Formats: sequence, structure tokens, C-alpha cells
Amino acid sequence: MRRLLKWIGLLLVWVVLTYAALEIGLRLTAPSLGGQIGTVARYVTTGQPYSESWQPAWRENRDHYYALRPDVTDVLQYGSPTVSFRLTTHKLWDDGLPPDEGIGFRTRPIDYRVDAVVVGDSFGFCFTEEADCWVTRLAAQTGLGIANLSMPVTGSISHGRILADYGAPLEPPIVIWQFFGNDFNDDYGLLAWRGDIEPLDDLGADDASGDAGVGQWLTQHSIVWALGEVLLTGRWSGTPDSERVFTPQYTAAVNDRGDVLQFGKLYEQRALDMTRPANQFGLEQSRAAFTEAQARVDAWGGELVVVLIPTREEVYAHITEPLMGAEAIARQHSAREAMLGLCDSLRLTCIDPTDAFTARALEGDMLYYRDDMHLNPRGNALLAEIVAGALPVSEAQDS
Repeated sequence: MRRLLKWIGLLLVWVVLTYAALEIGLRLTAPSLGGQIGTVARYVTTGQPYSESWQPAWRENRDHYYALRPDVTDVLQYGSPTVSFRLTTHKLWDDGLPPDEGIGFRTRPIDYRVDAVVVGDSFGFCFTEEADCWVTRLAAQTGLGIANLSMPVTGSISHGRILADYGAPLEPPIVIWQFFGNDFNDDYGLLAWRGDIEPLDDLGADDASGDAGVGQWLTQHSIVWALGEVLLTGRWSGTPDSERVFTPQYTAAVNDRGDVLQFGKLYEQRALDMTRPANQFGLEQSRAAFTEAQARVDAWGGELVVVLIPTREEVYAHITEPLMGAEAIARQHSAREAMLGLCDSLRLTCIDPTDAFTARALEGDMLYYRDDMHLNPRGNALLAEIVAGALPVSEAQDS
């Protein structure tokens, strides 16, 4: 018995020393790796998943929720651990405010004839290099002088204000209003954050946080444990609670070329679900914003065109629905359906590229980033083609 206990003790010491050696070695080497392993390793060792340090170029703004800082030059920005791009912003004109105040735009200063302005959120701003953005491509394809006034993390209230303050003085023949399904949620979020309304009881069954325990602690603090979980299950469960809603829950192959899509983030499932009171409240704010914008654009004889952006879960429903379920896809689809309802009731001119996107998705085209909700350069190129084919380009150029 004594000899057995001795061998068990030696085995435990060997296991502990081996584990410690692996932990040290992986902490030194794994964070520099690419892919999911590198992302998880950086989370465990540094608390953030990015391979370089960076500062978001957007900051809180009482009028818009968030707004771009002016006059930033070629700064690194991240959309996800694997999606990065460079950003430069300009003021449209001298507003008399000091450099650390005011709003910047991802567009060049107005030294050209403005045929169209684009207002929208991060899908109009584009999480790509500027040359790959659908707005830039649209200008090149149509010959229109387009000012991109889109702001990340904003909704319809903000888009209407941007149009009134920065678009209306230019009186462009065309106003392109880009819409994504979380705009209703952002309208609610802006007013609640400002304190203009009382927060709604908007919790759902999926809002509970995960249970803490020894296993969860090891997942978040031991790189050996975390990478072992990834290798065995293909997933990592240690994402910080504050970011867990932005973590894809599913992975599926898009084609036989090795492209995969990670999808099913809780954020989109909540922010686009029109059964939730916050999103219904935001719908009415958006209705008012579109009504006012239509009247404003009509007053100078322009045309308002709304471009809807579908979610990747909708576009790739042939691979997402079997994992998420038809009900979850329908809830996520409900925000775009609500916007199409506004298009009908307010008689807005709306462009919905969902069918064209879905057709390309069925052919195996990768139109969105692997682990980010935004369109990749290929998706931006397709959107530019669709919008270019639907815009009243000749009228804008002749006016």
C-alpha cells in the first residue's frame, strides 16, 4: 500500500509539472498563432482577443448614441478578432469646434458635386478597407459624387439627425438610407441611455448568464484547459460575460472550399426579435424618423431610397436553420419584415437584396465574414451592383 501511494504521489507530481510546463510554454507561444487558437490564447493571457492594441474611433454621443471622432488618420480598427481595417475620417466642413470635439465621417471633404448622401450604421460605414466599401464601389460604378455619412452603433433617430444636420445643407438629388434590423433596438437604446424614457422590462429566457464553477474558472484562466476544450469540442465557453452575447454559437461549412460561417450570436437574436418590447418601441421611433426624413427630402425635390441589409442567418438559412431552428430564424427575420412593413405603409422606395444574396449563398459564395456580422468585401461588391442597378442614376446626374 505504501509503495502504491508513493507511485500515485509521483504520478501526481509528474502531472502537475507537465501541466505547468505546458501552461508556461503555451502562454509564451500560442497568443501569436492565428485562428481560433490564437484568439482564445489571447483572451486567456491578456483579457482581449486582438493581435494588436487599438482604440475604437467611435465614442459616445448624446445625439447619436455613438459618433466617429474627426480627423483620425489611418488608424487600425477591429470588427472581430479576425476582421480589421484602417480608418481615416474628416469633418465635412469647418464647424468651429476644437479637434477633440465634433463628428467625423468616413468620406473625403466636400470638394465635389454631391449627387447622393448615404446615412446608416456600421453596414453603411463598412467594416472593410474604404476602397472595398459598397458606397465607394457604388460611386465608382455610377459616377455619382457620394458622401458617406454613416455612423457605427446608431439607429434611425441618429440617421435622421445626421441627414438633417449634414445631408440637408447639400440638398442631394438622392438620399440612400441604409437599414439593418438592430436599428429599432438602437433607437430604444439611445433614448434609454439618455434617460429620456424608463427602461423597459425586456428580458427573455436567453438572458441568463452561465453558471460559474471550477471548470469555468479553468476555462477562463488556464490556457491548457481552454485550448483543450477548443480541440475537443471546436468551441470555447470562457468568453467574458460582457462579451458572451457577441460570441457565435454555431459553425457550419459554406462550401467545399473550406469556408465556414460562425453564427447565432445572442446579440442579433435579441436585437432583431420583434416580439421584444424594446424593439417594438424602437419601431415607432423609426417610423417617425422615416416620416420626417421623407418630408425633408421631398422639400428639396430629392428621392429617398432605403437599402435593407439582411442578416447572414437569413441569407444562409439553408445551413443556419438546421442548427438554430426555424423559430429562431423567423424571430431574426422579423425586424426586416417590420421594415418592409414601413416601406409599404409610408410608401418608401426600398431595395431589399435578400433574394439576390440568398441565391449567391446557395452557390457557396462567402458574402459575410466568418465570425463577424458584417459584409466582407465580396458581399459589399454584390450590394454595390444591386444598388447601382436600382438607383435613379440618370436623374441625379442631370439635376
